[in-house]
Amino acid sequence: MPVIRTDRWLDEWYDDPVRLCRHLVFYFPDANERDIYFHLVHYGMYRPSKNIKETIEQMKQKNIWGRVEAVYEKRKKEWNGPDVPLFLFPADPHNRKFAREFNSKGGIAFHDKLFIFLLPHHTDKEIEALITHEYNHVCRLKKQKKENEDTTLLDAIVLEGLAENAVCRYVGKEQQARWTTYYSDEQLCSFWKRYVSPHKSMLSKHPLYSRLLYGLGFYPTMLGYAVGYYIVRRCLEHGARFSELMNMNSEQMLRLASLEDDKKS
Repeated sequence: MPVIRTDRWLDEWYDDPVRLCRHLVFYFPDANERDIYFHLVHYGMYRPSKNIKETIEQMKQKNIWGRVEAVYEKRKKEWNGPDVPLFLFPADPHNRKFAREFNSKGGIAFHDKLFIFLLPHHTDKEIEALITHEYNHVCRLKKQKKENEDTTLLDAIVLEGLAENAVCRYVGKEQQARWTTYYSDEQLCSFWKRYVSPHKSMLSKHPLYSRLLYGLGFYPTMLGYAVGYYIVRRCLEHGARFSELMNMNSEQMLRLASLEDDKKS
């Protein structure tokens, strides 16, 4: 399935993204266009601004849609992954967290669809890293077949750890997210024992879930992401193949990582 031609939708409704999201109601049977839009904004989709039309034109001139499709088809073939619709929209350049952690790019993956948010300045390598990360989520979610409400904190951090290790393996270490460098192994081991392990079975609806996953409030920045990356990296260091990890459940990967037996603190 080719990348959906959202550039045509944007030509008509760039200044009214809620109305634009009417095109997406078919893909979200239980949500209306307003719910869909504000959910996507949470993951980096643009908000209306005086420069948005110019941004879209620049994205067209730089063939962002074509470049995204080329990477998507490449990863899909390499991984023998599912053929899901991919929707590309401008990112929100004013979101400080996304600017700081992800250079203003974002995305959200489901087992049956994928959303990517980019800007004209993003390079080929940045585009490849983002699609690799998010499409890895699609592949993992398709294999694990868990409903969102059954997702545990451990499931979520392993999902992020797999995706960013995929970026390292298939795109290059220099394209990994900044949060992969924030902490030493000793710190990550300590974070696991102190913050994450006691809540590893917590479900996504729990109010503490997002705080631990993203490192909000008094928790270390990007806490769950960083610990998840560490767990997957340890599995690889212990000799597991990446393809094997994609088929393992989260508890199996945790045992392979041997974190519970690690004496570091």
